[in-house]
Amino acid sequence: NTQQAVTAYLLYAGLHVRFEPFTLPAPGYWGLLISAGDEHGFQYYLWDKFLKYVNIKKEHVYFLDGLTKNFAKECADYEAKIQKYGGVNLFIGGVGVDGHIAFNEPYSSLCSRTRAKMLTPSTLKANSRFFDNDVSKVPPLVLTIGISTMMDAEEVMILASGSQKAEAIKHAIEGTLTHVWPVSILQQHPHGIIACDEDATGKLAEETVAYFKEIDKNKF
Repeated sequence: NTQQAVTAYLLYAGLHVRFEPFTLPAPGYWGLLISAGDEHGFQYYLWDKFLKYVNIKKEHVYFLDGLTKNFAKECADYEAKIQKYGGVNLFIGGVGVDGHIAFNEPYSSLCSRTRAKMLTPSTLKANSRFFDNDVSKVPPLVLTIGISTMMDAEEVMILASGSQKAEAIKHAIEGTLTHVWPVSILQQHPHGIIACDEDATGKLAEETVAYFKEIDKNKF
């Protein structure tokens, strides 16, 4: 899937790119024992597949704590850490079939900051593949960076692969700005990038696809 391809590429890039210092604003399921190495957590995946192989110290990577008992403080502290280290240079994230980014589900505030969020049924179903395809095992509550937090990054790159993401990509590029499709907020970023495969462009107008291919070809 998308995250596997990205981590594989970044591992290669890690031979040539300096990752220190590094702040990682990633979402996390609340209630998972991710601090103890739960294999379903984002920390576990990123450490196991990527971070332990590159030039970065563990104390320089910051995750939202899925075991916190104080959502407000954890989220406020996370925002403070981002500011302390000068903000986010590059945010890399995927997009859900319903257009969610990070865990900012449809109807999320476009001005939102890091906070707790309930997952929609479609996201619970999609993420059940990481939980033995059992929706009942997927934690329904998450901590996630907000849309406004993401938009503060110097650059934002959203990745999509597969025909199942085509509707979201159509709304991201050709649709109107709306909280119904959170990914549409990328239209407002001065340095927003969507990197996707051919299948994910399946619902875009031919002229739209041709235009962006021409841009890419000319390295504009």
